[in-house]
Amino acid sequence: MPLTSRTNIQLPKDSTLPSFDLLTLDARVGRLYVAHSSMDAIDIVDLRTNKVVGSVAGLKKVHAVALTADPNIVFTSDPADGMVAVVDVAQQKVVKYVDTGPQPDAIGYDPTNDLVVVALASTNTVKLIDPHTYAVVATIALPGTPELMDVDPTGGRVFLAINSKDEVIIIDVKARQITTTFKGCDIQIPTGVAYDPDQQRLYVASRPGNNRELNVIDTLLDRCLGVVDIGFGTDQLAFNKHNHHVYAANGGSKNLSVIDAVSLKPLGVVGTGPIAKSVAVDPTTDLVYALVGRAGIVGVYHDP
Repeated sequence: MPLTSRTNIQLPKDSTLPSFDLLTLDARVGRLYVAHSSMDAIDIVDLRTNKVVGSVAGLKKVHAVALTADPNIVFTSDPADGMVAVVDVAQQKVVKYVDTGPQPDAIGYDPTNDLVVVALASTNTVKLIDPHTYAVVATIALPGTPELMDVDPTGGRVFLAINSKDEVIIIDVKARQITTTFKGCDIQIPTGVAYDPDQQRLYVASRPGNNRELNVIDTLLDRCLGVVDIGFGTDQLAFNKHNHHVYAANGGSKNLSVIDAVSLKPLGVVGTGPIAKSVAVDPTTDLVYALVGRAGIVGVYHDP
């Protein structure tokens, strides 16, 4: 087995069928944020104790969480009311709602330019938000419908899947423009993306036909390095910069795929349970977290 099961973290129970979206991990303070869409809340998990230490409500069908330079301030995308919420984690409350327009979805933080980046599928745009003034400072038009994103931690770039165009784009945040478009490498209906800054490689989860693939791109040379088979129903990817492993959350296959990012060889899969489409990793501990939506738990695994 490529991963060793450690424990399960029980999330707050729903009164109806539970629904979750993405995971966001902050290794600086040992916290995991769970987008608990059916509860209009984010659950805050202390990774030292593997316990939920609080929930913040008022986040309509929340999809994702973005960290900021301040570990106690996060931003959430709430598509049901067209808002991005500013959450004070220490006080466990919403301090501000930023009106972005309908259906904010994927969201991330660019530490180089100190800006929050949010993609809107309803208008095919990306909006940049100042995390101090809470103002939208720029809007960037997209060529199609955005899916998930990853941010270059030192380069001021955003890698964004364009689901409707079978491509992944690079946005230069400072220049406020798209600089590169990746179309080849068998990218079709892309969902999750993950970036390896050490090797300057981009990993893209694709859903071509009945196959499910991880596309690998050399972003420096703009060259396809290969395609690796993964499970189906893949949504979120996670990259472990410590051991250079990529984890693909395969909701349809009910498992996680583990890929060696250096050799581009699949290391195997580990079963998770139904609707496990979200994954995060802590590179300081090599612990992997998979959200099993049907059970309302986060499975904890160690690599290896």
